[in-house]
Order: sequence, then structure tokens, then C-alpha cells
Amino acid sequence: MSESGPLARKRGVLILAVGDMHGDLASVHRAIDQFAPDLLLSCGDWGDPNQVAEGDLLAIIDRVPTYTTFGNHDPFVRLKRSRNRDGSNMLIDQGAVVTVAGLRIAAIGGIWANSHSKPYYVTDADVAEAAHAIEAAGPVDVLLTHGCPIGLADRAPSGRKGGQRCFLLAFQAVKPWIHLCGHLHVAQEHVLKDGRKVMNVGQCSLGSAVVMEHNETGDPLAARLVSVEAV
Repeated sequence: MSESGPLARKRGVLILAVGDMHGDLASVHRAIDQFAPDLLLSCGDWGDPNQVAEGDLLAIIDRVPTYTTFGNHDPFVRLKRSRNRDGSNMLIDQGAVVTVAGLRIAAIGGIWANSHSKPYYVTDADVAEAAHAIEAAGPVDVLLTHGCPIGLADRAPSGRKGGQRCFLLAFQAVKPWIHLCGHLHVAQEHVLKDGRKVMNVGQCSLGSAVVMEHNETGDPLAARLVSVEAV
């Protein structure tokens, strides 16, 4: 990515992370208005294809560079062909690592299943393969997944655990400083003893998001759960 304008600042790059919009992209615009990020990340579930037009996505990336993984409710073809102003892909490929604003960001999309009967199903082997590719590419600051690592920020609305072991193994292999996930619609975080975090960004359409602040002085990436103001 060409680092000009706000992303070229040496200090104070602000990153907004969202997920589970389910067609309510107005909530993303409200979050952008509220936090004025330099970079937008998403854990997926922008909305089903009949809910999100290509122009809706372009309206987001016209405001702020955007990088996303995919969930089980996404206009996958539109995400795949959407480009940021510098030509970079909006959708991060499975197991790929991109460097943006001095941050290394990786992605493993989809939800866990035992089969490939749906295009957004990923098996244990799929997640392990993607995690291995990321691990081989070197250290990662942020890992984006839609599914959650079991036992880490995976509380479902019912109170039960809603994560999967394959995403836990991916987190353990990749060792990101921040692991952002979604799918469960409950904003929450788990902080490890070494300061690393697993954060479920919650449901943006219900007012949940994550804000991260990054400087290039070597300080750890700071991240916090935030509330998006209603109209």
C-alpha cells in the first residue's frame, strides 16, 4: 500500500475494526464519523449478497482504506473484486499477510464445518493450512478471523462457548498481538498474561467495534472495545 497522507504519519495511526454488519452499513459510516480512522478492518459478515451492493462497499473504501476477511453472510464476489484507492484488494486472501501502515495483518475467513458444502465453510485442515502459511510468512500484528478460538472471547449470547478448536490452534500457531474475531454478536475480550488479546468485535449494527492505536516507536499495538453511537 502506498503510504501517503494519514497513513504516512510516524505516530498515532488509528485503526477501526468492525464485523457482523448484516446489511447495516450505515453503522460503519457512523463508526467512521465517530472515530475518524486511518484504516478500517473487518471480521466479515457485511451482509448477504441481496443486502450489500457494490456501490455500498465502494462508499466505505472511498472514505478509508479497508481490509476484510469473510464470514457466512457476505457478498463474496463483490468483496473479492473491490479495490482500495491504491489498487490493493479489500478482501485478504486465505492465509495471506498484508502490510499496511506498518502493521502486518493476516486473515482466515469462514466458519467451521466438517464439509465444503457451503463456500464459506472451512474445515480443521483448511484453517490449519492457512495458519501454517501465515506462520511461515513471519510475525503478525493482527489476525482477522470470522470464527472464534474456543475458550477465548467466544461467549455466545446464550452464555455458552461458541468457538472452535481449529481457530484456537491457529491463534497459538500465528501468535498475533491482537486476534480479532466475530460471528457471535457479543463484544468481549480475553487478555493473555503476556498482554496479547483475543477480541470479539461484536455486532457493529448493534453498536460494537474495536479501536486500535499504532505508532512506529516499537510500543505494543493498543486495542480497546468501543461503542458506536446510534443515530
